[in-house]
Amino acid sequence: MVKPVRKRKIQSPPARPENEPTPKDNWWSKFLGIRSMAVAIAGCFLLYTVISMDEGYRWVWNSLLKGNWAFIQEHRKASLEERNQMKMGFNYAYLNHIKKNTPEDAIILFPLQKHVTEQSGDMKLGDDITSKSWVTHFVYPRRALYKDEEATNPLYSQVTHVAVIAGHGYEDLDYEVPAKPAFAVFPKKHPNYQENR
Repeated sequence: MVKPVRKRKIQSPPARPENEPTPKDNWWSKFLGIRSMAVAIAGCFLLYTVISMDEGYRWVWNSLLKGNWAFIQEHRKASLEERNQMKMGFNYAYLNHIKKNTPEDAIILFPLQKHVTEQSGDMKLGDDITSKSWVTHFVYPRRALYKDEEATNPLYSQVTHVAVIAGHGYEDLDYEVPAKPAFAVFPKKHPNYQENR
C-alpha cells in the first residue's frame, strides 16, 4: 500500500521589526554618505594646500620622495650599497670602508671635527661626516666619537680604532705606520700587541 505524501509546510521568513535597519543601511553606505564625502574632499583640499604652501613639505615631496623614487627606478639593478655610493659619494665609501675593516664592537676615534672636512689631494669628505649621529647611523653597531670629546665622553679611554681623515689621526695611534694613506682606519694598538695579564 502506498502511503500518501505529506506536504511540507514552507516557512516564510520572520517578519522584520520596524526599527531594524534594512540591508542597504549597512556601514558601507553610511561611509559613502554625503557628509563623509564632503569631509574627505575638504581634507584632501586642506592637505594639498598645506603641502603646496609649506617649503618643507614641498621639499619632502618633490626632492626626497619623487627624487628618490626616480633614482631607484633609474638604477633598478644596482645594489643598495651601490645606490648609497652613487648618492653620497666619498662619504659613504669611507664609512663603508670603516664598517668592513672594524669589528662590530669597535669604538672609533675620529679627528677633530674641523679637520674632518679638509681636502687631501682630490678627495674630501662632505659636511655630513661632522654629524656624530649621521656617522653612527652608517657604522652601527660600532660607536663613533670625535677627538674633541676627550674630556666629556667616558668611552674615550676605551677607543679600539682610529679613523684617519685627510692625514689627521696618525698621532692617536700607539705605533708608527710606515705607509700613511690620507684616508684609512687602523687599530689603536698594534695588531700584534698583547696585554700582559
